[in-house]
Amino acid sequence: MSDFAGLLRARGYRATSQRLVIHEALHDAGRHLTAEQVLSMVAPRLPGISLPTVYATLDVLEELGLVRRVHTPTKLLFDPRPEEHAHALCRRCGRVEDVEARADLSAALAGAGRVGYEPHGAEVLVTGLCADCR
Repeated sequence: MSDFAGLLRARGYRATSQRLVIHEALHDAGRHLTAEQVLSMVAPRLPGISLPTVYATLDVLEELGLVRRVHTPTKLLFDPRPEEHAHALCRRCGRVEDVEARADLSAALAGAGRVGYEPHGAEVLVTGLCADCR
């Protein structure tokens, strides 16, 4: 935890209890979580914490390269594994799994730029049915 506090300070952020506890909870969960799930996990340790505070902290963690946003058709998830990888989404139960695959998304990023977007990234989301739902 002290490494994280040091990283925050080195990047000009305060090492607040909210940031420390949210980072720890997401890391300890080891799975994709919604901001609401993070809130329910940290609320016992941080009475009075609000959902906007959780989102703001997750934004900081993303900026620091410690989490990744995973956009699914129905929800926004936060992945404690920030390195490049793909995701698989079960269309029936909503389960999201990491997939060990890297894709060359440079054509998609360039295409977005050609139509006026300033792309910040791209991701691969494979949809289908998980082993349990098949």
